[in-house]
Amino acid sequence: MSYSLCVTMNSTGREEIVEAIDEALAYSSIFDHHMEIDDLIRNLRIKSSHSNVISVIEASSHLVLDDGIVFSSKYPKNLNHTYSKELAVKTLEQTKEVLSILNSCRRITGLAITGSVAAGVNAEEGDVDVLIITKPGWVWRIRALAIYLSHKHPSGNLLCPNMVMSEDSLGFEKGIYSARELMQIIPIKDSGGLTELYSKNVWTIDILPNASRKKNIIIGQIRQYPWWWKIMKIPFLGGIIESWEASRRIKQLSLLSQSKEAVYSKSVCRGHENSHKLRIEAEYNNMVEAI
Repeated sequence: MSYSLCVTMNSTGREEIVEAIDEALAYSSIFDHHMEIDDLIRNLRIKSSHSNVISVIEASSHLVLDDGIVFSSKYPKNLNHTYSKELAVKTLEQTKEVLSILNSCRRITGLAITGSVAAGVNAEEGDVDVLIITKPGWVWRIRALAIYLSHKHPSGNLLCPNMVMSEDSLGFEKGIYSARELMQIIPIKDSGGLTELYSKNVWTIDILPNASRKKNIIIGQIRQYPWWWKIMKIPFLGGIIESWEASRRIKQLSLLSQSKEAVYSKSVCRGHENSHKLRIEAEYNNMVEAI
């Protein structure tokens, strides 16, 4: 059976569920990641119940449910998976203080953990990717604050603000990669920004019909801004600084960029310089063709 990047299977027969599980596990194997049963169901491209999925796994010759994690004999076990999960918890905990500063900023209307930590794992030298959604006209000032905190704050060295977006520019390209990235994010703050993100990308439910928004993690609010942040908030002067920062950074980053995925505009700073999405989709297409 072949899968396209945007078409969801509609049948829920036993064979179709097995193929859907194989597809989800093939995708997670690209990241050397193992999924717990609830996470697997969230990532299935067909609508299916918890009991049906477990029944199919128990009857399968190549699938096994071990201590809540679904394994396939088609893909090797990651012997470091438990350690990777521990690293995700540790790195998130180390970043909470600097995240609390961003959480307290009224110009930020959406804040969420993305990437590997959102999936529940991390590497030895891994960071904590975050999505920041701002009020219109604040993208580049907020990015400057986040970058400053990541470089200067004692708990900021793991912070990676690789997506800073205005709440009026939240549309993502439709596809399985974007759907899974969006539905695995862990919300921290939503004063309208994350709600708008899900609303603008409601197509994700067509691709992942079992997925729903994850629960917020509770992080406090600490108002420990650098001295220059007061200047950024002055109405007229702050607007001038935003335009200046946007112009110089967009020009600078665009000249240095070698990625088709990176987006640098007045309302979006998406610094995907490693072309992660294109590489994953290419590998994914090769794997599902082999299923």
